[in-house]
Amino acid sequence: MILLTGASGFIGQHLLQNLIDVYGENEIVALTSKPISSCRYILHENYSFDDNLFLENNLESIHTIIHAGAFTPKNNEESNNITLSNSNIFNTEKLLKLNLPNLKRLIFLSTLDVYDLAEMISEQSAVKPISLYGFSKLYCEEMVKNWGNQNNKLTQILRIGHVYGPGEEVYRKLIPITISKILENKSIEIWGSGEEKRSFIYIKDAVKAILNSIKLEEDFGIINITSSTSVTVKELVKQIIKITKPNHKIEYIASNHTSRDLVFDNSKMKKYLLSEFTSIEEGLSNEINFMKNKLN
Repeated sequence: MILLTGASGFIGQHLLQNLIDVYGENEIVALTSKPISSCRYILHENYSFDDNLFLENNLESIHTIIHAGAFTPKNNEESNNITLSNSNIFNTEKLLKLNLPNLKRLIFLSTLDVYDLAEMISEQSAVKPISLYGFSKLYCEEMVKNWGNQNNKLTQILRIGHVYGPGEEVYRKLIPITISKILENKSIEIWGSGEEKRSFIYIKDAVKAILNSIKLEEDFGIINITSSTSVTVKELVKQIIKITKPNHKIEYIASNHTSRDLVFDNSKMKKYLLSEFTSIEEGLSNEINFMKNKLN
């Protein structure tokens, strides 16, 4: 049986459905903040549960935990919220203390926000978070690794990249904001030249990589879950416009902000977890159609 945390989040919702499709609803249990109809669930009530919670609910057969649940900032202002960032640490600690006699592995979903600036970011790149959120996830990584070593459990840390796709519109991110503005016939603004590079991985691909990590029989260390294909902000916005409303205009706003390219080496991911990827054109089309349907 597999335990999933964060089943109501953007990645978690997609991950839950795919887990059910692959393993069956009887083999999945969600630790969640609100009821779920698709499989068995346990309400965590801000992680204020007893260490024997799952034993008391006859769920001692859990062998794998996918810890996707976490505070994730919806905007820049939230990224340094002390209380919310600390909750990542406290909740992960609580999870690690659970009494699960058949537990073999824990897969922890971390973030690329732990890295320092670099021309090309790989798993060997230096870490230097610029936010409390990034620091909280890095601290959780160390907790998980130490817990695994002390308890002879298999752990896998996946640093999740810039994931896009249906459901991400709850976050103030470039792609859903741009789509929303076009659909609402509002002007699109790009601050600066728009030449800074970004790497986006489609939700379906990220979820498949996470599911494939369940099959790993040894700890391969940190693996970045990201795309190796980069696109400039300007190119991305133009692609969205082309799919949605070809005549929509872009307004460029002068900015003194220092741009930062985010380009990744995902060779380790391709070696162990995923070799084929959804094209940016297909992924954007899916997200645009999803958001169109929500407006109708």
